[in-house]
Amino acid sequence: MGAWLVATEDDQVASAVVDLYGGMPKPSSSRAGAVIEVLTSSDRVMVLLEEVSVAFRMVAAGVDESLHACDGDRFVEPAAKRGTACGCPPSLSDRRAAALAGRGPSPEVRLGFRLAGRPGLGVFSLVSTSWEFAAEQPELADALRRAGAPLLCALVYERVDFVTRSGVPVSYRRPRVEIGGARVLSPAGMCLAV
Repeated sequence: MGAWLVATEDDQVASAVVDLYGGMPKPSSSRAGAVIEVLTSSDRVMVLLEEVSVAFRMVAAGVDESLHACDGDRFVEPAAKRGTACGCPPSLSDRRAAALAGRGPSPEVRLGFRLAGRPGLGVFSLVSTSWEFAAEQPELADALRRAGAPLLCALVYERVDFVTRSGVPVSYRRPRVEIGGARVLSPAGMCLAV
């Protein structure tokens, strides 16, 4: 079974995550320092997303630095090139082909969200380099823009199974957002039907 892993520096946040989604807090360390990791017992987490929750860019990274970071049309990094044309192909499928050939950047989607069960815990972050997740982001961003208020969604850790052309079975997990069945939360926190 796949499950979400939550990392935090705050004992109270880790405890709240355990209360909501199961698991056991475990001390760990990362590049940033000591953290507490909770491997939840859930592959589905109810979250609140807003228009500003989704950030997309294409990135080719070197050792400890971005060599190329763009929005698919213009550079955002390095600072000397910011705003100039990046040269990426216009379609995501062409960008993927260029990246697989070693001639282009890969997607980086950042999703900021609050846990629906405890929004006061603060904003959590998910960073994904999944091409499938990147392809879904324009539709998600549009839905969030139209909602005009935090939208209740399910963040799902989805299992994908397929067989390659050569007959090899492959299985992996990827994030997916399910827009929550037409419920939004007003800025005052009141549930409304859409």
